[in-house]
Amino acid sequence: MKTPADGISAAVDDQTISFARLPPRRTAAGTMGRVISESVSRRRVLFAVAAAPLAVACTAEPPPPPPPDPLSALAAQARADAKLAQALTTVPAAAEIAKARETHASLLQAEVDRERPPQSSTVSPAPTAPPTPPDPLAALRTALDEAVREASATVASLPAYRAGLVGSVAAGCASLREVLA
Repeated sequence: MKTPADGISAAVDDQTISFARLPPRRTAAGTMGRVISESVSRRRVLFAVAAAPLAVACTAEPPPPPPPDPLSALAAQARADAKLAQALTTVPAAAEIAKARETHASLLQAEVDRERPPQSSTVSPAPTAPPTPPDPLAALRTALDEAVREASATVASLPAYRAGLVGSVAAGCASLREVLA
């Protein structure tokens, strides 16, 4: 049903839809052309449908940071034990204990950094030395016992490749404790 005066008409579901004929319009080149009414194309609809989830995903909050690595606490404890052992100049085995605990700290920290690389390239401040207790030898024994307990408790919750490292640290601390006895 096309009439020149009305434009185009179509019957859809018992309703007549009419599209008005638009008058000719001059284009930039000066020729006569028709103005095509802008309709929604399939591409635009598909783009809008595809872009909506992306827009929501881009505006969503970032996930919370992961919990602290349990090995980082063990590394900090090993560094503190090494400092405490270095303070014991009268005990012959203290230098070897300090060296062993420094090795534990560096190995544990290397695993922490491998699993979760540091985010910033800034250097962290050097840790301060803990105050020297009244009986440094008893404090070192207690610290080594605590290191064995902490490492043993942590092993059960770790994957096998990390549990081997932490188990070795626990065994090393137990043997260092026996050297002091």
